[in-house]
Amino acid sequence: MSPLESPESSSPLVTRTVAAALRDDFCNAYSLPRWQRAALDFLGILPRSVALWVMPRAQAPIALNPASLDASLMDTLIKERLSDYVALPGRFPAITIGVPIGGAAAHLAVSLGGPFLPQAFVLTLAGGALDGNVQEYLHRSNALAQQIVDANPDLMTIQHYDPVHDGWLTRRVNHLRLKLMGLPEAYVNFIRQRLLPGGEVIYLEGQALWQRYRLAERRVFQVGGWGDISAAEFLSGSERLERYCRSIGLKRSNWRLDDYPLELGPESEWGSEPGLAEALEQFCRQAGYQFRRISLPHPHDFSKLAFYAMSQRLRRADRQPAGVLIEMFSQYDVTSVERLGLLPLWLIFNTEDSRQFLQSMLPKIDPALPLYFSALSTFSLTPDLVSWQDWEQTLSRTRWVNIGARKSHYPADTRAVLHWSRPLRGMAHGKVASLPFLNGQDLQNLMDDILVPVLMEGDSTHAEN
Repeated sequence: MSPLESPESSSPLVTRTVAAALRDDFCNAYSLPRWQRAALDFLGILPRSVALWVMPRAQAPIALNPASLDASLMDTLIKERLSDYVALPGRFPAITIGVPIGGAAAHLAVSLGGPFLPQAFVLTLAGGALDGNVQEYLHRSNALAQQIVDANPDLMTIQHYDPVHDGWLTRRVNHLRLKLMGLPEAYVNFIRQRLLPGGEVIYLEGQALWQRYRLAERRVFQVGGWGDISAAEFLSGSERLERYCRSIGLKRSNWRLDDYPLELGPESEWGSEPGLAEALEQFCRQAGYQFRRISLPHPHDFSKLAFYAMSQRLRRADRQPAGVLIEMFSQYDVTSVERLGLLPLWLIFNTEDSRQFLQSMLPKIDPALPLYFSALSTFSLTPDLVSWQDWEQTLSRTRWVNIGARKSHYPADTRAVLHWSRPLRGMAHGKVASLPFLNGQDLQNLMDDILVPVLMEGDSTHAEN
């Protein structure tokens, strides 16, 4: 039976990557049959324009049929994620739970020596909005979303429509995100069985905010997503969005839902809903576990924390960093980082805000270290996309090596989707991960010493009021 979540979605990718790293093994984000891998390799020979046309049309056949889904599917989603850790023996000193902030969450969980349990899950459903009609997109999953919240009192749904960054997908599929607002019994049992007595439960709380429409109790609809286009621009429109829509054949560039109230709330992908943290804290108090909340305003702040956590682990092992791995979105390789002793620097996306974050971190990196840059393929030329020339300019004073999308095919390199981490794994072959783990107090100290003073100088929250 096929899994409910796509293997490359954020939660499955984090849990599978963490489980592999704890086994000191590699995780392949795209476990595709041989014929599909051969097709992607063949597409990589052809000009970029071919992949830009083909890839959006290849997603619809693998999307879920909303009519075939059971409203009680949450138990299955959680079971799928917990199954990633079945092969790991024994108990762990810590278990990390919260918003699955890509490579940042994966690196932090492994630095603590234990699994990651996600708060959010996403369903990719058949049917999108070919011409950019937000009402059509809303109604694609509206009934299913209501059925799910009716059947799950500790759950909320977010119908997420980003016709720009996900535009190559949302014309043919739609995304329904589910977030826990309470502590499921399956997580309670997993913690009791797999956490050492007196061990730590670390909750990653993302404070990222976004404008969203309130549809009903525990149901919201978000237009747009993280990048260098604000929520206000998505809702009010702009000249650059109008040009973009015309260029890709969308008839609409106004995605307001005027029949519903607008509110500011946790961002769909990188924000944490209330409820789970409070339930976790109460459970830990009663069960004798330590509870620690790591709360940060911006997704890239978790990336900073993971970067400095690895730096501290290397110092404790009396080792120098072997280099820096600049990761993007779904392209992260925890096992190679652990084996090689690399400093991980995870970027949300290939948009201008991520480039600016990278630029802000470069002065903190020893210029003698090699940088492995994993340029991301997103198969869309968005208005906030960082050009290849701008990446080159940003990295021009470093010793950087591109291991991601090729310059000739960026941002639509199907070969890079399959093979971006191959150079790292070649270097890591035969090595063993042996770095010491940290604990929750270590992370708190890093936050107090490094992150909090910086955050006090200026709010890094990306929110639109």
